[in-house]
Amino acid sequence: MKKRVLLFCLSTLLVAGFSQSNAAEVPDGVWVRDGYELTVVEDTIKKPRFMAFDKEGVLYVSVISEGKILACRDNDGDGSYESVTPFIEGKGGKSKLQGVQVHNGWLYFAQLNAISRAKDTNGDGKADKIEEVLGADDLPTGEETGHRWRALLIHKGRIYTHVGDQTNATDEPIEASERKKIWSFALNGSDKKLFASGIRNSEKLVIRPGTDEIWGVDHDVDMMGWAMEGISSKKEAEGQPITDHNPPAELNHYQEGKFYGHPWIVGKMMPNLMFIDHPDLMKYARMTTIPEWTMAAHCSANSLIFYRGNKIPKGHGDAFVAQKGGWNATQKVGYSLSRILFEDGHPYGEQKMVNFLKEDGEVLGRPTDCVQAPDGSILFSDDSGNRVYRLKFVGKKK
Repeated sequence: MKKRVLLFCLSTLLVAGFSQSNAAEVPDGVWVRDGYELTVVEDTIKKPRFMAFDKEGVLYVSVISEGKILACRDNDGDGSYESVTPFIEGKGGKSKLQGVQVHNGWLYFAQLNAISRAKDTNGDGKADKIEEVLGADDLPTGEETGHRWRALLIHKGRIYTHVGDQTNATDEPIEASERKKIWSFALNGSDKKLFASGIRNSEKLVIRPGTDEIWGVDHDVDMMGWAMEGISSKKEAEGQPITDHNPPAELNHYQEGKFYGHPWIVGKMMPNLMFIDHPDLMKYARMTTIPEWTMAAHCSANSLIFYRGNKIPKGHGDAFVAQKGGWNATQKVGYSLSRILFEDGHPYGEQKMVNFLKEDGEVLGRPTDCVQAPDGSILFSDDSGNRVYRLKFVGKKK
């Protein structure tokens, strides 16, 4: 039996059962916003990560640990994916297949040290034409250290990519590394350009509807107050009152030529306490572009989409963010899908849509990536629960 969750009261958790094949149950205790329905649409993929749809409604899911991309098909139109087949099969963990995007009939995909594209030319459902567009000599280093996930965005004839900090917060001259920056290339891999810098770890880049604006969520640093709190990896003193609440996760509008503070400036122009005595701290502060929106510290905002359409009330133009949840706060935070409300191109509020964190601290899931489905619902992956969920508006209880 597959269970669907339909919550009609913000303060009450209700799980209602519906009969449907080939999908797991939504865990008991998952909170869902009033008027929305949560279902499991796929539960056979181990550690699903990034996702993309093609124009035929095929859902592509990257599995980083196995170096492959799977094609999911809803053959009977019931909303679940009965067919899950390999589209690209890598060479185990070495391939590290990550970000995916469909563009002009090709599935572009990011790897540890490459960006490639693939196509099924003979109609058997599996890629038989694979081309490398950018290789290790072209890209920012993808060494298997630190925040090594490669973001991928194709927009207006350019490829944008980013690889995060090689450590928690690496203090080095801005020009010393190609990491912590967004780079762009022509579609053929030529014309490499620096786009933006000072970015710790933005795993996905997206375009805001009706614009050419590039946006992303950036993970916050860990252990910011440990030196003052008397905490190290081997010893804890009297808790972490600073680190528990700082710094916030960021929603950024990335603009060409701008600097976003990492690692010296966090949140809304707050010095990173690890570098409070840095001689160039004020120089970096004057350079920094502050976030458009900030989220809870250590929520690990991992991915986002901008909603396009009218299936979610007043949803067009709002951002939905997968908050994976982090380790560096004494009280767990994140583990949710959240909605950031926009007006006139700027965020002004935040709502939790699905919460996988119970009051007793038990974690029921870790949202990792989200994507808008052809029917206007939102799909998001959970790489700890090995599920892909669908969130759909069904109407509030009268």
